[in-house]
Amino acid sequence: MKQQIISLRAKRSPGTGMVEFAMGATIFLMLMFTIIEMAMVVYSYNTISHAARECVRYAIVHSPTGPNPATTAQIKGIAVGYADLPAPNQLVPSDVTVTWPADPNLPSSDDAQCTIALNYSLRIPFLPSKTLPLTATARMLVSQ
Repeated sequence: MKQQIISLRAKRSPGTGMVEFAMGATIFLMLMFTIIEMAMVVYSYNTISHAARECVRYAIVHSPTGPNPATTAQIKGIAVGYADLPAPNQLVPSDVTVTWPADPNLPSSDDAQCTIALNYSLRIPFLPSKTLPLTATARMLVSQ
């Protein structure tokens, strides 16, 4: 039995451990980078959702019919300011849409609606790049 174990070890060529490690490490690192990137996708979605809520809160207070109206560019700037995302997936004002739809429950009032549509670029090593569309919408009744 002992001689059989020794003969199996003798047949093993040098460097196989290094090859096995390289294959295992590649799979492990790719899995880790994928998990990190998916966490960044969830973070980005959470960030644009928060930015849409803050954008619509600002819009309901500074509506065009209120005493202190804000321009659409100023309202979009609030959303961009709240969405502080890393460089390749930064939010720009063209990703933000501000509208004033009629409220279905109160026909005499308007709502403020902010929609953010961000194309998130996935960056996972050894895989082709993909773009995920992330969309967040917030809507509230205009207070003034």
